[in-house]
Amino acid sequence: MVNLLPMRDIVPHMTNWSCDITVQERQQITSSMGTPTRKQKFVFYDSEIYKKYRISNAEVRPIPSKFQTSDLTVQWVISSRTVIDKIPDDDEVMPVKFCYSMFTNLVQYMDDKTKSMVNFLIVSFSELFIDVLGVVISALERKTVTKNSRQSDVQKFVLLNEESQTVLLSLWDNFLANEGEDMLSKLHSYPVIIARRVRVNNYNGVALGTWFDSAILVDPPIQEARELKNWALRNIDLIKEIVGKKAYIKYDPQLSLKSDQKTTWICNITSSQKTIWVKAQVSFKHIFQKYWYMSCKNCCRATAAGHEVVFTCNSCKEKHPAVPRCRFDVDLTDSTGVIPASLFGELAEKLLTFNALEAMQHFNENVELPLEFVHNELSSKTFLLHIKPVQAQLADARQRYTILYYSEIDDATASAQLAMQPKDGSPFPTKESDTIQLGTPGGNSARSKICVRLSDRFDEPQNIEPDEDENAECSSSKKQKLN
Repeated sequence: MVNLLPMRDIVPHMTNWSCDITVQERQQITSSMGTPTRKQKFVFYDSEIYKKYRISNAEVRPIPSKFQTSDLTVQWVISSRTVIDKIPDDDEVMPVKFCYSMFTNLVQYMDDKTKSMVNFLIVSFSELFIDVLGVVISALERKTVTKNSRQSDVQKFVLLNEESQTVLLSLWDNFLANEGEDMLSKLHSYPVIIARRVRVNNYNGVALGTWFDSAILVDPPIQEARELKNWALRNIDLIKEIVGKKAYIKYDPQLSLKSDQKTTWICNITSSQKTIWVKAQVSFKHIFQKYWYMSCKNCCRATAAGHEVVFTCNSCKEKHPAVPRCRFDVDLTDSTGVIPASLFGELAEKLLTFNALEAMQHFNENVELPLEFVHNELSSKTFLLHIKPVQAQLADARQRYTILYYSEIDDATASAQLAMQPKDGSPFPTKESDTIQLGTPGGNSARSKICVRLSDRFDEPQNIEPDEDENAECSSSKKQKLN
């Protein structure tokens, strides 16, 4: 074959050439805008292969500058006129290097919606997404959700690294039908994957998700993947223990909390931020509430079913008994203002010092929980809290938040541990915020308006859930079907 060239020597608009290439990754099949043409993107390397081919006379075009990366500046358009021949290959390991993000560094790639859009316009395309390497050790239940008025299939897979840290990766639609099926079929042998150009979400603090330009390489013949596979096979007992405990479905502060974690003044918090770290006092002394709601034992969604009544849940579609779950509202206060927030589950029970069953029993007996000691203790404590905005607002249209994590901090040394950082970069907190009421911290003028909850609303199921996937805009407001 004449004109057999290395890839670096093939330039835009060149004709009459051939190149021996490898298929490093393939992306999902998509439709072209305005035409019935279907297309699929591949990433090629020469002499490095999953499968090796000889390609002749593809159309060579430059990639538009805003989509270029340091590695990819030229694209080949393969059509029905392109000559493609498969080449036998005996290489066992593909000599290619990827730049993987550590699980503990994922949080820095998660930002608020406004900043992400600005970044997309001013930085290179590849800087918005990351590559990770991990062992697939388990898969959660597949779900069908409504997203942007369209139904989508999604399934979460549990990735493990050599530091025994886990992170959830959500595969959507075509990824689930293709690479997802491959991962499920190999789950018993712990497949190693390279997830390329995936985005970082705030589900349970930190999670990963595919989007249209992502690629999932399952058991690729790459040195790092082979080494991780061998590590997994040597640590099967450890993996089984991790899967058995299922700690990966809970919030992991090790992945979300930085050693030099910065916090935001309450007056500078906006609902466009996906998650926010604040340093604040917690109070709920003057908030009238019942501290629990009835929920599905499996998915924690609210239900009107009676205690221990088995029912078919509209959210998880399974039959489970209804059980009480702890939930209550608090005020978060710093020197600049106050915002309302909610706690759920074990996190709520820890702060309340009563479990959900005890709270339900007190409520049914019309006896208030003895909380004076809790209120006195909280009045002298300061907490580091990780919060996120929720879609539902209060009756006065104020934004409410869910507490993902909290830990008590020593206020005397807090300035050394935390760097208070106003969102606008000014040295002093701004008073321009539509989510706060300014006043003396702890005073009645700063109290949240959730204090006006009425007892006749206590029997209505709560719709705010802390474990709601940010990609799944599902509604569970329909009446549950009792068994």
